[in-house]
Amino acid sequence: MSVVEPSAFACPICASARARWAAEHRGLHVARCLDCGHGYVWPVPGEDFLSSIYRDKAYYEGGQGSIGFRDYSSLEPARRKMFGRHIRRIEGEVGVGRILDVGCASGDFLKVARSRGWSVFGADPSVARAQVEAEGIELVGTTVHDADIEIGSLDAITFWDVLEHVVDPIADLRRARELLKPHGIIALTVPDSANVLARASGRRWFGYKTAGEHLQFFTHKSLSTAFEKAGLTLRIRRPTTWSCTVGFLADRAGLYLGAVGKVARAVGTAPGLASLVVDVPQINQFALGAPAVAAVRTTQGSLA
Repeated sequence: MSVVEPSAFACPICASARARWAAEHRGLHVARCLDCGHGYVWPVPGEDFLSSIYRDKAYYEGGQGSIGFRDYSSLEPARRKMFGRHIRRIEGEVGVGRILDVGCASGDFLKVARSRGWSVFGADPSVARAQVEAEGIELVGTTVHDADIEIGSLDAITFWDVLEHVVDPIADLRRARELLKPHGIIALTVPDSANVLARASGRRWFGYKTAGEHLQFFTHKSLSTAFEKAGLTLRIRRPTTWSCTVGFLADRAGLYLGAVGKVARAVGTAPGLASLVVDVPQINQFALGAPAVAAVRTTQGSLA
């Protein structure tokens, strides 16, 4: 693949103009920065295209190929398990207090946090907002930028599989930093676009099939750089398992793996098997950072 013209754009993480085209899907191109390794959709689709993904109920109930979910609600037990791990890690840093979940979807993480004594707030632009409000959880905005919450008032802000969806991740992290108390923390997960499978698959990596819904494809280096540029000290960054169901994996296999995938979908979506919760390793990166200056503690081992 040819080197992208430097005058065309700059990496949204490190600002380098040196990049190569990594993949193309549904008419959208993904570039790879030659300096930090970050992947990103270029040109960025228009606002109408991006907002249309989330305002339709089909995003959670039906999806469109690799975009969205066939049945988001069926993943709630898996999300509860995963979010239980995440909130315990957060509590190990800041105890229990006030927390904002950006991109909270149907509010599953906030329900887990509330059950453990947290004061919870959500922000989300999608049709799932109605489910959050039905749970009695306060919505303070659609994104971190329009969140109507006092600056310096939060103990924690979370972005669970959210930063890969936004146009300017560093701007989102900077705004989140403003909302934190001096000793507050930001915790997040993003897909790892430099894992073993991604490197082995090259341009055929299944993660690229989410282009459009996902605008950013983070590496270890680009995630660390994003924290640094946002004025955050990175305390933890390491691989983490992603919890889902056998049925979800089987459905994705049917999309990505041709004839073999169709067989896997038929088997994995069978009653009694589809709802089993599994933990998939090496899919995501977990990161936790704070505004305060502190020594970086980067752990290479996998989180259980």
